[in-house]
Parts: sequence; C-alpha cells; structure tokens
Amino acid sequence: MKEISTFALNLLMAFICLGIICTAGCNKKNEPTPEQPFLRNDPIGTVYDYDFNRYNLIIIGNQGWLRENVKAIHYSNGDSIPYISGNVEWANTKQGAWCNYNNESQNVKEYGHLYNWQVASDPRNICPEGFHVPMNDEFNALINFLGGYQVADGKMKEAGTTHWQPPNTGATNSSGFTALPGGSRSRYGVFNGDIGTDAYFWSSSSAPTSGDGYGVGIDNQGGDIANNYEIESERGLSIRCIQNSGSNQGLFVDPRNGHVYKTIKIGTQTWMAANLNININGSWAYNDDMSYAETYGRLYDFSSAAKACPEGWHLPDTAEWNKLINHLGGYWVSGGTMKEAGTSHWNSPNYGAYNGSGFEALAAGCRIPDSYPTDYYYLKVFANFWTSSVSKYEPTEGVYLQLDYQSIEVWPLTDDFNQGYSVRCVKNN
Repeated sequence: MKEISTFALNLLMAFICLGIICTAGCNKKNEPTPEQPFLRNDPIGTVYDYDFNRYNLIIIGNQGWLRENVKAIHYSNGDSIPYISGNVEWANTKQGAWCNYNNESQNVKEYGHLYNWQVASDPRNICPEGFHVPMNDEFNALINFLGGYQVADGKMKEAGTTHWQPPNTGATNSSGFTALPGGSRSRYGVFNGDIGTDAYFWSSSSAPTSGDGYGVGIDNQGGDIANNYEIESERGLSIRCIQNSGSNQGLFVDPRNGHVYKTIKIGTQTWMAANLNININGSWAYNDDMSYAETYGRLYDFSSAAKACPEGWHLPDTAEWNKLINHLGGYWVSGGTMKEAGTSHWNSPNYGAYNGSGFEALAAGCRIPDSYPTDYYYLKVFANFWTSSVSKYEPTEGVYLQLDYQSIEVWPLTDDFNQGYSVRCVKNN
C-alpha cells in the first residue's frame, strides 16, 4: 500500500481539526511532554512527492533540505515526465526526461533517478509541495555555511564505503546531507561509469553565458567541491530539494504609534515578521507587563484582533494562512521554518526551529480571562495566532493557529472569542 501524500495528510489534518477534535483552547490543551533533544543533522519530519515517495527533512543552517535524492516521475501538478532509456533518444530530446543509472531499476532505491536539466528548471516543479529544486545561490549558501568549497564535500558525503568506493576521503556527513554517489549520464546518453565515485546535483539556475545548467559535484577522492559548475543541460544528474523560504525582508512603521515591524515576503504574500503591538481596547500585555509586549507583542480577543492591523494590512483568514503554510510544506512540517530558532523566546528544545521562512514566530502564550491563579499562560510554550475566520461548527468560536516548542507541526484550532491570542498582519493585495 502506498504512503499517503503530503496533500492528503494536510487535508486530513484540516478536516479533523476544523471539524471534529480541535475545539480545545489554550486553557484546555495539555502542554507537550518533553522528549530527547535531537541533533541538528537528524531528520525532523517527512514529506511526500506526487508519486508518494517519502523524504526526510533535515536542517542545515537556516535551510531545510530533503536528505534523499528525488525519485518522482511526475511534476507536482501531475504531468508525467518521459522515461528515456535509449542513448540516441536521450541525446536528442528537447524536453525533460528521467532514467535509471545503467537503466537498472535496482539503483533507484538508494540513489533515486537521474534527470536532465530541463526537469530541474521546469516551473511545474518536481519537488514535493513546499519544496523546490535549489537555485545556485542556495547551494552556495549551503556550502559557505559548511565552511566553503574546500571542506564542505566531506561534511555532505555519507561516511564509510557502503555506497562510496574507497577511499571516500574526508567523509563525515556531519551536516546530515548524506550525499550518495548516484553517478551521471552524458549528453550523448552514455552512462559515465561513475556510480560509487561521484555525486552530481542539478540546480535550477542557468549559467549566464552558456545557457547550460549549474550544478554541484562531489567525488570519493576528497578535495574541493565543484560549485558554480556549468554542466551541459543534456546530462543526467541527481536532484535534491530544498524547502521554500521567505525573501525581500523589509520594514514597516506603524503611523499610529511609530512601532517598527520587520516584514517578509513568503511566496506571493507579504507578512509582518513580528507580532502586532498596538494598545487598543480588548488587548493586553502578557502578565500586564509592558516589557513583554515590547518583545512578544500584545494579546487580543477575537473582535479586537479583527480591527487591530494598520491601514494597508489586515488579519488573515484561514485561506490566507493555508496559502502560507502550504507554500512552506504543509501543516505537518511548516512549523520549523516558521519558528524563531533558539531558546530565547521558546522553551527548550524548540524542536526543529530554524526560521528559514523568516516568519519568526514567538511563543507569546495566551490570556484566559477570569481564570485562576492567573489570566496568562504558556509563555515560551505556544505561539497562537488569531485568524479572521469563525468556526463552521461553533459560531461563538474563532479559528486560530498554534505552534509549540516540541513540534514542527502547525495546528488549526478554535476557541471562545474572549481568549487573548497574538496577531500577525498580512499586507493587502
């Protein structure tokens, strides 16, 4: 039986949460049970491509990478990618194509398929939802984070000689990237005899002068990693995927009180990269202490949240939140790239947090009016964000999104209108 796809998993979660179980508020949901801390090169989650192939998500710096080579034979929209085994046909095709090394299917389980650059650069995207074929600059950022092209190869290669031929010099796989020597196919369709000795990965970027593709090359001898490497677009190479992220960071000054907010473009949306902090009726500082509001923003009831954003911005509805979360990989895995990294504003271990999207979610807790022994709970445990949407099943409850310190999941929940939660504003189209 095939594994269920990311889309189906997200749909199932949304159905369950919005329709059946997720009516518990901040005051009712139990705090997560602490688990053993993870190493940063351990997988933090799993995703699936269109063909239900499963991949492990790892963190390297502020990037989220999939640890395995791509095995898909469809683009993310369902269009099939032609399989070409013959040398002449491979050499002459002008469209995207895939093959197995030596045309042997037993190589797929470990090494994935080989693809020409037309697949890597196709806007239909071969990667799972929320991921893409990395651009050349994204590979360079990875390599620079690992110490530069002279040492990055060893930190990216799987250690030992299970898949790499000796000597596999310098291989430690300390990054968790787990590069495997899947070999390559030449522009003429001939397999190069390099399985076991060489790993090549396409980028989606085109070389500025030749029009060929950029790629990255690693071999079993050690030495420099080949990056900014122009490769003939007809060749067959492996593909790795990277999680989508934010771009075009900016600043917005709220004219009502002069407060400055960082902003970030994520996909086609522009979000405030900080919680709203405007003092209006129906809003509170955590513990009624203004110093918390300066860091975490204020907490708002549902009606005040709906009118709190400045002109040109608004409180997002569930459809807008879904657009953000799906762009980042879905409800199961987007929390890690949305949460601020570290434990300054989250309890340890702040599992999977690396803020690759730039959203910078903070665990501002919540306000529960008329409760005992206090009205304020879960600082550094939960980040709760009101949407502008009302529950379909409880007309006196609003929908909000929750992230926690022990998970990379995002949970759609509902609660009474008088609860106090954070507000994030999205820019008007």
